[in-house]
Amino acid sequence: MKNEIEKIIKKEVPVFGVCSFERVTENLINCRAAGRLPDNSRYVIVTVFPYYLGEEKYKGLNISRYAVVADYHRVVNDRLNRAAAELRALFPDERFEVFADNSPIPEVLAAVNAGIGVRGKNGLLITEKYGSWVFIGEIVTTLDMSDFVAEPKKTECINCGKCVSACPTRALSGQGVDKQRCLSDITQRKGELTPEQEELIRKYNCAWGCDICQNICPMNTNAERTPIEEFISSSEPTARSGMDIDGRAFAWRGRAVIERNIKIIE
Repeated sequence: MKNEIEKIIKKEVPVFGVCSFERVTENLINCRAAGRLPDNSRYVIVTVFPYYLGEEKYKGLNISRYAVVADYHRVVNDRLNRAAAELRALFPDERFEVFADNSPIPEVLAAVNAGIGVRGKNGLLITEKYGSWVFIGEIVTTLDMSDFVAEPKKTECINCGKCVSACPTRALSGQGVDKQRCLSDITQRKGELTPEQEELIRKYNCAWGCDICQNICPMNTNAERTPIEEFISSSEPTARSGMDIDGRAFAWRGRAVIERNIKIIE
């Protein structure tokens, strides 16, 4: 039965791991999606969806690499819902609930506990095969998956400090990430920006997001390219005024924000 479960999940995702629900219960995020957690949740199937396309695909880049590909919410949800449907058919008495981004599960913590990767100083998950260029999704289940659980060999990055030194706004430190300083967060804010914030966007050519801490990370040096076709076929590295934003990662914030940022860097 273990092989059958693995086959179902790996048909949709290249990498997954499992951690007990108990390992994350004290850090659950209070959000609307939490209402879908099964009453008797026992395990979290943690999955990663790599999105790195290769350097040649980022010519003309003015957005974060995660926004170059199709909105991952759709891709992750579609693939995990297909896997969950097959698992429900195999185990009709058990529950399988899918979560992606808007999730009560602390995703990086769950992924580290599942042995998938380590936590970087920027708070991101870093995997051995795909670096930090990954999205995370989960299936929370009542099924006994103890056979899949393995203790993580390591939980933290190599601690070189390069991301901390490279951060242009000093948002990173040994104590975590200061979201108010983060350039990625600044590019996503609605309304008017300060002249200093506009200058940061202009200087680093950031119409949406920021990858500086990931680009400098030595653990990303040999990251493999994504095998996910939905990401490969949807590549668009340049945000342009008037472009169709439907299905892009920045669409949720509305057109005004991305148009404002494009105008700043033009």
